[in-house]
Amino acid sequence: LSTTNGFVIPSTIRGETALSMNKKKTKPRKSGGGGGGFAKKATAINIKTKKKAANPDFTYAGSIRPFPQSPTRIVDPAAVLSIPDYAIDGVPKKRGSAYEIEIKTPEEIEKMRKSGRCAREVLDIAGRLVKAGVTTDEIDAAVHAACVERGAYPSPLNYRNFPKSCCTSVNEVI
Repeated sequence: LSTTNGFVIPSTIRGETALSMNKKKTKPRKSGGGGGGFAKKATAINIKTKKKAANPDFTYAGSIRPFPQSPTRIVDPAAVLSIPDYAIDGVPKKRGSAYEIEIKTPEEIEKMRKSGRCAREVLDIAGRLVKAGVTTDEIDAAVHAACVERGAYPSPLNYRNFPKSCCTSVNEVI
């Protein structure tokens, strides 16, 4: 540890990590130690497997139960201004830099204002539907229709194979 202007600055943490300009730099690990802990490398994980745990003895906290998922809604490309690069296969292709500031033209700024207004309208529509007895599928259908009516592609739809036009979940409140 070193001290600068009264601040303690770690030069290394457990001999593995050094911090520099808010970015994490890693040093090679020495073999041995055998501890595992947080830094233990995961082995044999299949992230594509989405099987639910087959546990018939699972105890639910309340009366809400999972419901079979409805089919994914389709967007007619002719009905929207443009479709994102992931709309067909679920894989986003564009990679931007998190460290560069993009300067927008006045036309792009106006498009951002219009898209923000559209997003606010769709969010208000979804928000008005949220109440007891309304299913998440009904909310998704309304969000999907509202987006397409405005010439917009519902951005969550098929992003990394997400099956719906909005992400909703049910909370049991006591």
